[in-house]
Amino acid sequence: MKNIILKIIYHTLAFFTRIYIARTKPFVIWITWNVGKTSCRMIINNVLNKYIKDKTIYTSPKNFNSELGIIFSIFKIEQYKWWIKELLNIFFYIVWQTFKRVKNYDILILEYGIDHPGDMDFLVKVVNPDISIFTKLWNIHVEYFWTQENIWIEKFKLMANTKLKTYLNFEDEFLRNRYDTLKIQKQFFNNTEIDFEYVNDSDNIYSVISLEWKTIKTNILWTENYPYIELAYFILADLWVIVDSNVDNEDILYLESQPGRFSIFKWVNNSILVDSTYNAWPESMKKMIENVENLRDKIYPDYKLWFVIWDMRELWNHSKELHEQLFSNLINNDLLITIWKETQTYFPKNIKNFLSSKDAWLYLKDILNNSSDKYIILFKWSQNTIFTEEALKQVLLNKNDESKLPRQDIYWINKK
Repeated sequence: MKNIILKIIYHTLAFFTRIYIARTKPFVIWITWNVGKTSCRMIINNVLNKYIKDKTIYTSPKNFNSELGIIFSIFKIEQYKWWIKELLNIFFYIVWQTFKRVKNYDILILEYGIDHPGDMDFLVKVVNPDISIFTKLWNIHVEYFWTQENIWIEKFKLMANTKLKTYLNFEDEFLRNRYDTLKIQKQFFNNTEIDFEYVNDSDNIYSVISLEWKTIKTNILWTENYPYIELAYFILADLWVIVDSNVDNEDILYLESQPGRFSIFKWVNNSILVDSTYNAWPESMKKMIENVENLRDKIYPDYKLWFVIWDMRELWNHSKELHEQLFSNLINNDLLITIWKETQTYFPKNIKNFLSSKDAWLYLKDILNNSSDKYIILFKWSQNTIFTEEALKQVLLNKNDESKLPRQDIYWINKK
């Protein structure tokens, strides 16, 4: 009965949403696949807002990528609760927005996720994008689809309903192998290696990344995000926005970084805390470890390197293999702390392991408070019951930085 009621709600709201899109005609950029969607969306939003001053650009500050979330994003609804009265208020608000004459934005950037076969049919009936972007498919995370091929069949529905162009991540082997079979307007991104270096400017760390036509100095340090910066400039070209190709290091591309995605904080004695607690996919684990090692080698060569690693989740029968691979990437360290049962089981027994974030941070805090050495410490985590950011919170030098960590809103605080 509940599913039937939800279906009625979804389709009723979708009906008004289609009318709203048809009436206001925004330019829609739609991001999907299953790795990197939020980072890609926020970077594109930041870059477009920097260079396009005569149009209103909107993307939801929330990670709304479900059927209902997409509709709420379109109507700029950023908070809601599952109460009947709340849903009724939202329904009347959407009806009112649908028929009023004000246009809320010119360019809309959406993030779409699907959980089950058939989800995409609903989404493409709500809105067809002008540009669609496929980030990367993580081959373990197929769950209800069972195979990558089933995900591909579902996602291709988005490509087939894209008006202008589809961008595909060249690094994704699955997309690369099917590129020539696609009878649509398409373009690869991330198909050339992007050179970069870390620089310390007045005690602020930046990346200087070299694209073919422009060198960019930015506060974004996570190398997995550099292709999304490049992609944002491709989209600017699609929109006929001219960007000066001259190198100007004073013109910093300052982008709003997402919490838990390579954010840097300080501890006593100028030690560095690297917050990567948003999630912990095996590939992102490996890339983040490489990034921190590079940061230490380039900027902090005298610092000791520590890793605080939580279990990787949703790996099913691949857990043993992937945790053992992870450990092989962690050999270059001065201290390794792990939390929870998977790392306890699959890492060597001499590794310092804890079963709670609280015990881990008490141990870590005691060492830091009694040491004169300088450290660069990576906190890397996977969601669901293990909240690594709570350990990181206890060792921040500036307590005001707590708000910059993941999952600090009322919903998550109550859940923790």
